[in-house]
Amino acid sequence: MDLLVGDDGRIWNPYSYELLQHLGYFGGDYDSVAYAIRNLGFAAMRFRSTHALIRLRPSLFSASCLDKLIELIIFNDVRRVVIDRVGMGLIPLDVINNSNDAIARLKLLQQMAPDTGKSLSPNIMSLSLERLDHPKRASMRIALAAWKAAQGYATSEEATQIAENPIYGGGGMVWMPSNDRCLVHAWPKTYKDYDDKAEERYLGRDMLELPDPGYIVPTSLSFFTAAHSRTPRLELIEAMVAHPDGSRYWSRYERLILPWRSRSSDRFVSSVPLIRVIRRC
Repeated sequence: MDLLVGDDGRIWNPYSYELLQHLGYFGGDYDSVAYAIRNLGFAAMRFRSTHALIRLRPSLFSASCLDKLIELIIFNDVRRVVIDRVGMGLIPLDVINNSNDAIARLKLLQQMAPDTGKSLSPNIMSLSLERLDHPKRASMRIALAAWKAAQGYATSEEATQIAENPIYGGGGMVWMPSNDRCLVHAWPKTYKDYDDKAEERYLGRDMLELPDPGYIVPTSLSFFTAAHSRTPRLELIEAMVAHPDGSRYWSRYERLILPWRSRSSDRFVSSVPLIRVIRRC
């Protein structure tokens, strides 16, 4: 089954006379579907037994088209999605093996459309901890087991050691002295590509003072949630991250958030990352 979704969310038969009438051209010397995708913000969706193929041009991807694609993915119980990003250079394909990740990717592509007027706020999706059973998340599963063995307790000195322990993926640690403050206790090793001098400048500083607040502030909210509930969280994050030099890169990663408490009731939160894609824009 093949469908064509318009920029207004309307579903079209890609081989119909009605579509040609809408496009205003009846000649047989061009590909009407390719034209609609490249120039009018349409998206094509093709269903196969093992996957669904979606072709779209990110720079013209509208919110209405996104909503309809999500509806089609859910209604048809699509488990695997291949996204063909028309006009995106040498590596235009995203192969995504579950519907939640596919929807998150489509949402980010829509947010990146230059004509939407939206800020590129991170797309954060909460995932079930049951997904840690998958072999590719073995490192996270080990970190969670270590957290359970410690019963979620750590002294201030141990908190820094936890951040540096390879078991926890070098994801860093924050200290939360109150309900509204989140201080950098140990700088994540994954941030060294972001700014190799940041550890010297921002260790002990409030998260709100870090560069790129459009990325930092939304992604730090889950720290408060985990600390308050004392419950680990697993999340998928897709975000456009800005370097201090003004350049940007697109990052897609999962993280396991682990809440810690000291015997004196100090609260810490560590983040165990699993990087999927980092692509400079």
